[in-house]
Amino acid sequence: MKAWLCGLDDEELPEVASVLTFVGIDHSTSFTAFELPDFVVVGASIERLEMDELIPVISLNANLDWSAEYNVWQCPLPWRSKRLFSVFREIQQSRRLPMLSGVNLNLHVRHLEALLIRQALLSTQGVVSKAAQNLQIQRTTLIEKMRRYNIDKSEF
Repeated sequence: MKAWLCGLDDEELPEVASVLTFVGIDHSTSFTAFELPDFVVVGASIERLEMDELIPVISLNANLDWSAEYNVWQCPLPWRSKRLFSVFREIQQSRRLPMLSGVNLNLHVRHLEALLIRQALLSTQGVVSKAAQNLQIQRTTLIEKMRRYNIDKSEF
């Protein structure tokens, strides 16, 4: 499994990272490190998180009110192994089952589009005109899409 660590402070990050490493879960503070993480760990200071994908969330903030469409487990630190392992099992099981509400095609298309743009920029070392040519779209269209998805060519 893969986890994205979002908004963890200097005290939370090492504790969460050490537990995830111990149980063999890859993790990163960069959302783009994985194609799509299996779950997100959100720091206690985060009050609201908007994501394009409906990814399961482990929140360190016990008081956070989430929208009903997210699968959220509130697990403030310190983590207890019994509770944590049951959460990981539920996350693994939920990823195998189809979504009850169906598939949001727009979200999946946007995710795929952003992924393809990043791959094109990576293969051209950030040269936008070459990436646009590889994607068979106009350069201005690519620039517009890069703005929409907050993709900076200097990353590549």
